Amino acid sequence: MVANAAVVLSSKMYFSDKALALVVAFWCAAGSLQAQTLEQAGRLMVAEDFGAARVAAQNATIETAEDEVEQAWIIGLSHMRESAPRTALPHLERTVTLAPQVTRFRLELARALYLTEQDERARYHFDSALAGQLSLGEIAAIQEYMTAMDRRKTWQGHASFAIVPQTNPTRASGESHVMVGGFIPLPLAPVKSGVGVDLGLGATWLPRLGQDLRGRVHVMANGQVFEESRLNSWRVRNELGVVVLGDHGRQIGAGITLQAAFTDAGRVLEGVGVYASFQRRFGARTHVSLRANVDRLRYPQVANDAMDGWRTALSVNTIHILTPQIRLDGGVTLSKMNATMDFNTRSDIGVNFGGQYAHTGGITTGLSVAASQTQYAASNPLLPQFAPARDTNVSLIASLMHRELAVQGFAPVLHLGMERQDSNIPSRSFSNLRASLGATREF
Repeated sequence: MVANAAVVLSSKMYFSDKALALVVAFWCAAGSLQAQTLEQAGRLMVAEDFGAARVAAQNATIETAEDEVEQAWIIGLSHMRESAPRTALPHLERTVTLAPQVTRFRLELARALYLTEQDERARYHFDSALAGQLSLGEIAAIQEYMTAMDRRKTWQGHASFAIVPQTNPTRASGESHVMVGGFIPLPLAPVKSGVGVDLGLGATWLPRLGQDLRGRVHVMANGQVFEESRLNSWRVRNELGVVVLGDHGRQIGAGITLQAAFTDAGRVLEGVGVYASFQRRFGARTHVSLRANVDRLRYPQVANDAMDGWRTALSVNTIHILTPQIRLDGGVTLSKMNATMDFNTRSDIGVNFGGQYAHTGGITTGLSVAASQTQYAASNPLLPQFAPARDTNVSLIASLMHRELAVQGFAPVLHLGMERQDSNIPSRSFSNLRASLGATREF
């Protein structure tokens, strides 16, 4: 099936006389000596003399940005026709950097990434290409590639590292004290800036159990490390379940979860639960995922089991590829924590929306906004002067990434963010500014 897809993507989309002529006409300025040189390389490609075409393109004197794009395209394409996707990759990467709006460039880059088994990045560019002008045959070929990646995947890894300076990592309110019991002043920690390191490491194993059935073993650990060890925190989550594969990228999963959280003081959270998940592509451009969790949580360092209880959560997220350069995402999260003590019982609702734009030249910018509200069921007996806590949290994050600076498949990404929480209890309000310098494979 994938072989058939390759034929469609190669012969119909890239190498027919008509298709290649359109590409050459689009990028070459007719009449000049340079244009004639690139046109000659194009004719050699049509004649399947790939080595000669590559030499002609390499020897061309580049005068304009269009010439540079056409040169990279012919060189990369010639290597692909000679079954050398690894050699083709840097040239195809260059075409997408210089002309991110051109669907054909993204498709050939995605195919080269697929052939070198870089499925995560291949999927990213196949998704972007699906937002362009494609025939039904081209869409079907891409879907076959996506299905093949789903079926051949038996494991995936995750690693993240970011340096994160913050103005208020402890989320201190700035209040000097809080009146416990309504009349006893309790001093509060002051706002203090800090620089931390965000770390993440995980893996997912998907052993084949049947034609469309996979097992799923997932382990993930992430945390923040600061110079002041009292600010350090770690969280570990394990999941064991099954996944059923289907058409249109459909995956239905279910299983059990185990989790724990740690600080400098030791283990502060442990939990066990179950989960169910669903994801599917709707049309060529939209991907929707749902997840439900039910967890029994225990806080071993809190007296009288006051925070222990059941937490139920439901999230819905969607990604929509508007054009090959623009992708949008959004989601809604609902959760309810039924704790032993009513003043720790709470309901949460959150929404988020964001987008990314790939600029000509390799820069991708993004902006996302999230808002949530938390409502507690009863007043805290230590703060009887206040009604049940009601917190509203808003965050805004801007991102900047340059694909030309990638090293070993990772591109540097800078995030700048602000977060603000307002509460009817002043000591729960805070604001925080943060920057994060890390890396991503989504480019």
